[in-house]
Amino acid sequence: MSSSAEPISDPQPPPTGQPSQQQEQDAILPENANATLYINNLNEKVKLPVLKQSLEALFSTYGKVLNVTAHANLRMRGQAFVSFNDVSVADQARKEVGGFPLYGKPMKIDFARNPSDAVVLDRNGDDEKAQEFQKHKKLRLERKKISRKENPIRRKAIEKKIREKKLAAGELKEGEELDQLGAATSGAGAKREDDRLPDEYLPPNKILFLQNIPDGVGKGELEAMFSVYPNYQEVQTIPGKSSIAFVEFSDIPSSASAREALNGYNFGGGDKLKITFARA
Repeated sequence: MSSSAEPISDPQPPPTGQPSQQQEQDAILPENANATLYINNLNEKVKLPVLKQSLEALFSTYGKVLNVTAHANLRMRGQAFVSFNDVSVADQARKEVGGFPLYGKPMKIDFARNPSDAVVLDRNGDDEKAQEFQKHKKLRLERKKISRKENPIRRKAIEKKIREKKLAAGELKEGEELDQLGAATSGAGAKREDDRLPDEYLPPNKILFLQNIPDGVGKGELEAMFSVYPNYQEVQTIPGKSSIAFVEFSDIPSSASAREALNGYNFGGGDKLKITFARA
């Protein structure tokens, strides 16, 4: 038996906090990273329920989506927030979906300045949940109140809209000043958006939405499938997410023809292509 022995390495400190793998992930995340994404440059012509459902369908391919928040008011038009239950998933979605043309406009994506209510509720245990959420909500509402009060663009836009309504109704003459904003807007109500329809009942659109695309089927294969149909224009895919895609035709009859022929196409192995009209 040899008397030589392997050198003894210095003892390593016991792991603390999160596992080392998680620490490595956190180390490469941007400093402002959190599980809520801020998205702007969205198509303002798309109805709010349709936009929210489209964002949820798109981002849920990366991981669990806790919440999608969007508003139709002037200040928040064309913007949305998408919340995940994992910050690394949010970071991956931010990198890969940024610039994707949703309804004809490339999305601009960054981390939100603060996590959403849904994230705060999800990340705390039952004992901490109520206290932490109430504290978070109070701070958020305070920031929101200050922001809205000091927003001159919003104030001028609302004032202009009220003036136009009063002029049209004969309640105000040219050159007269408006009543106090609170009194003028006290009866204003927001319009209700139409309830969202299931995918199968969406109205025809020249753009098709593809789902359930199996691994190994890329943009080239999809182009070969759809380019044989009249008035085909292009296939749009999302980098790193091959399970969904968009296919555009120059008119609705052509997209409807391709959808009828290829919806349910069997790639083998039980994978059937689902094709619906894109929401508009």
